[in-house]
Amino acid sequence: MTSPPASAPPSAAAPAAEGLVRRLSVVRWTHGLINRIAKAVDLLMLALPPLLLGLLGAGAATPLTWQQVLVVAGAELWAYLSTMKRISAYRVEHYAGFFGQIGHVLAGLAIAWGVGLVALQACVPGLPFTQPWFVEGHGLQFLAVVAGRQGTRLLVYVVERRRLLCRRVVVVGANPTAARVLAEMAARPEAFAVDALFADDSDAAAGPLPQAVGGLPVSGGLEELAAYAQDHTIDLIVLALPWSRAPEIFRLMHQVEWIAADVVIPFDPEGVPPNYARIAPLGAMSALQVMVRPFKGTQGVVKVIEDYLVASLALLLVSPIMLVAAIAIRLDSPGPILFRQWRPGLGQKPFAIYKFRTMLVDPEDDGSVGTQSRDDPRITRVGGILRRLSIDELPQLFNVLRGEMSIVGPRPYVANMLVGEERFSEMVRQYAARHRIKPGLTGWAQANGMRSYALRSPENARKSIEMDLYYITHWSLWLDIRIMVRTVMVGLAGRNVF
Repeated sequence: MTSPPASAPPSAAAPAAEGLVRRLSVVRWTHGLINRIAKAVDLLMLALPPLLLGLLGAGAATPLTWQQVLVVAGAELWAYLSTMKRISAYRVEHYAGFFGQIGHVLAGLAIAWGVGLVALQACVPGLPFTQPWFVEGHGLQFLAVVAGRQGTRLLVYVVERRRLLCRRVVVVGANPTAARVLAEMAARPEAFAVDALFADDSDAAAGPLPQAVGGLPVSGGLEELAAYAQDHTIDLIVLALPWSRAPEIFRLMHQVEWIAADVVIPFDPEGVPPNYARIAPLGAMSALQVMVRPFKGTQGVVKVIEDYLVASLALLLVSPIMLVAAIAIRLDSPGPILFRQWRPGLGQKPFAIYKFRTMLVDPEDDGSVGTQSRDDPRITRVGGILRRLSIDELPQLFNVLRGEMSIVGPRPYVANMLVGEERFSEMVRQYAARHRIKPGLTGWAQANGMRSYALRSPENARKSIEMDLYYITHWSLWLDIRIMVRTVMVGLAGRNVF
């Protein structure tokens, strides 16, 4: 849905406007990401010699066809990966040592080559494996894998030297529980870096508020935390309140749910962690993990690649349409072709969204009242056509390339958007949780017909938020593909789109 033009950020987003130049980090390094990189490098190095053999040598230096080369190579790759998984070779702690890696590689290759011999005899019965092409090919394979492992070793060295696996931590609580958490994290500086400490309102009610805890100054309360989170990447939030203050803990969970970070609650030393809970280690302590940062590690990399690839291809395809739309807007009514409107994005950080202007220019219109019908007198003649065909949304592809939006994600609404007489953000309790990921050009709600219906009633508004939260917790590349296809097929145009 398109709102009227505005040139300044709404008051709710204004405090963070000065920090717009600082981008929150979406892709974060994790152990799982490094392990997957190591696995991908192994596969590439293993596949290169057979691939070259199949493309260049099959039928000449060897009696194998290229299809038979692929069969043998596929069997070896499967056996290698299965062996490496069984011996737990893909773990970050194994990549630093040279001889340890060589031992794992030899074990994996020994099994893989044995399976390859069986596959070779199945393809060409009686073929001796002592032929030069076979020995040289597998020797080259060994050298390639070892070379790739040295690249992985260098990667781990750089990651550890730059402390890219160190988690940026914020602690909420100015009390003995927080002091215990800080002491535990200080004992593991390679894993945790506590950047800031904030007090909860209940800390002040429990007694005089200290200026520092565990040597770390108290940076303020929850308002200061909200401002901090808009300009700083946070990997982990520790709600360091004793379990005797459970109501305050649950209130805090709701107040930080919009921050894209893992959220944990440390257990009391004498408490026994329940078996059904998701437990996260905090040094020697254990904590209950109540929220998980979306798109960590490999998922974040896949999501970023998807955004830039799809946005670039889409711009190439629709640039003629955008040019025609720009000319039509210029000829139809006075005013700019594009307008910027401030919307809260990832971590509620405001960004300027781009759209084609489809309404008459009105500096007094703050965009809080959305369009309820296609007969809205503010919509221009050309604007009505652009809206029905969703062409007005195309400039947001530039927002995607700027890193402010994703192709798929919750739609970004104006900060003070109204549903009836009530603010959308206050109507639905979990509204703020949508800001844990980047907003999107389209989303699960829009793909399910909620594009023009979400703001028409409180029931529809709540349903659209439920769909957004479902998307965040059930994300997959396949789900994004489904949403994009469904949006193109049924969500871009129609009588209910305006």
